[in-house]
This record gives sequence, C-alpha cells and structure tokens, in this order.
Amino acid sequence: MNYKYSKWSAILSLYCGIAMASSYYFAPDKPEGIIVPILFFLFYSAIIAGIVGLLFTILAFNKREAGYLKMVGPVALSIVVLVFLISFVGIMFIGED
Repeated sequence: MNYKYSKWSAILSLYCGIAMASSYYFAPDKPEGIIVPILFFLFYSAIIAGIVGLLFTILAFNKREAGYLKMVGPVALSIVVLVFLISFVGIMFIGED
C-alpha cells in the first residue's frame, strides 16, 4: 500500500515542530543582521508546513489510509502548540526578572 498523504503529513508536522522550536530557541533578545531573515524563514515556513501537514492529515483520513502515520501530524502539532502555550503563560505570570 502507498501511504503518501500520511507520510507527508508526519514529515511536515515534525518539520513544523523542529523549525518552530529552533526559531524560538536561537532567537536573541535583539536580533540583528543575518539572523533576522533566518528567523523569519524558520517561523513562517513552520507555520506553512503545519497547515499543509494538517491538510495532508485530512486527505489521509478521507482516503482511508491505514496505519498510525496519519495520527503523527496532529499529535506533533498539538504538542508544539501546548509547549508554546505553557511557555507564554509562564512568561506572563512568572515574568523575566
């Protein structure tokens, strides 16, 4: 069987998580120079990859592809969103002193 939608959903969702985390991790307090376009690329490509990964997940469910790969995308994206929500809430309530 060919699971092309499930495979690409998982790949794009994992890329989304890695790119989003790396753009957050490598960003300095005041980005200057070449790091600015690199951060823009990582952040916006992560968002686009996440949206396309979710679309491929929907297509995989509609095509009734077997296997667990079609569930990797939504789970990975949910974990990424949860981590960022926790970090933003932590920054709001704890702050950086």
